[in-house]
Amino acid sequence: MPVPIDRALTMIQAGHARAMELDIAVSVSVVDEGGRLIAFGRMDRSRPMSVDISINKAYTAASFQVPTTDLGAVSGQSWFQSLIVSSQGKIIAVAGGLPVLGEPMVVGAVGVSGGTDEQDQECARAAVAAY
Repeated sequence: MPVPIDRALTMIQAGHARAMELDIAVSVSVVDEGGRLIAFGRMDRSRPMSVDISINKAYTAASFQVPTTDLGAVSGQSWFQSLIVSSQGKIIAVAGGLPVLGEPMVVGAVGVSGGTDEQDQECARAAVAAY
């Protein structure tokens, strides 16, 4: 079962709350296990490009079922580059995308964009912790 909408909205609020503590503005996306958008929230002052980037981070974390930071080591390999091209850029290997683990499998993912890699990752962790 994918992340229920009420939990997805709670996750977005948690990601935004952590962003406020860090004094940054982010976009937070929550997707189902197939990478399809469930819920999205964009803070005031967040950059327009953070919208698509957060969705793509969540899509990638759901598709590979690993944190997007884990993909950095393979991001330069030709097979991975082919996936980026064939997905029309939806696959992205930078910090801020985390899978959401249910019992016993991945039920979705969260993606955060708007801060540094470390800040995005912190906000994503806060969002997943709220699940």
